[in-house]
Amino acid sequence: MISDMNRSTNTQNETGTLFFKASLLILIIGMAIPCRGWSQSNPSSEKPIKVMLLGTAHLNNPGRDAINPKVPDVLTDQKQKELQVLRDSIAKFRPNKIALEVQQKYQAAFDSVYQEFKSGDVDTFSVGEFMSRRSEQYQIGFKLARAQNIDHVYAVDHYLPMKLGEVMEYAKQHDPEFVQYFKQYKNSHQVKKTDSLLQNSSLISVYRYMNCAESVDGYREPYVRTAAVGSDTTFVGADVVADYHRRNLRIYANLMRIAEPGDRIFMMFGGGHQPFLRPLLKNSPRVEFVDPMEYL
Repeated sequence: MISDMNRSTNTQNETGTLFFKASLLILIIGMAIPCRGWSQSNPSSEKPIKVMLLGTAHLNNPGRDAINPKVPDVLTDQKQKELQVLRDSIAKFRPNKIALEVQQKYQAAFDSVYQEFKSGDVDTFSVGEFMSRRSEQYQIGFKLARAQNIDHVYAVDHYLPMKLGEVMEYAKQHDPEFVQYFKQYKNSHQVKKTDSLLQNSSLISVYRYMNCAESVDGYREPYVRTAAVGSDTTFVGADVVADYHRRNLRIYANLMRIAEPGDRIFMMFGGGHQPFLRPLLKNSPRVEFVDPMEYL
């Protein structure tokens, strides 16, 4: 009797184990099938939008950033030759649209300046913020667009001030370690390397360094450190970094508004935008991100 009960109990245990394994297998298969089904039932019929994002130094030394490398005069014969090499490298991407770091609200004025540029050089001009013949918008963006017979250059920036001063004032009283960190970052390897290349090497070498994966990762570090400044219910650092995130999200939104299937868009922004804009481009289902290192 006891033996029969044991056999019955064992049979029930085996049945229960088999049922559990079968149920687990069905659950796993059930989780996998919708993923395959979704990807197969929603194929993209649109051509991808290829976007090359080039991180840049501000060639006209505007002094608007927290860290401003000193750029040699790009109007010298030598630097003009180096810029031509850079533009020729980018031109191999064959862009049909150019998107630049000028506020979108100034698009009409930007169009007017570019049309004037196409008909003859312009020395200085104002499009919401000061620009000049030394700026990357002029030396790379405008000249590349004209060489590619592009009729229209897009302003896709959406400026929001990054109130780093508020962070520094708070940190002086509550987080002296951050103040020290920021001073040290200004003398970090990445900053010194960029400065050294600007002063002693060709411009294409500068752009190769600024756009390599290691440098792009390095640009993120000060934002991550800044976000931690604050205490209790005070999020002064996080709020300032959030504003910068918001700016980059709006830049991405502006870009998507001008993008059409099959476009090949050359986009150029200051190097500090890269760790924010690159993930948006890489994770967009409409975009095929093009690494500028393939052309530099």
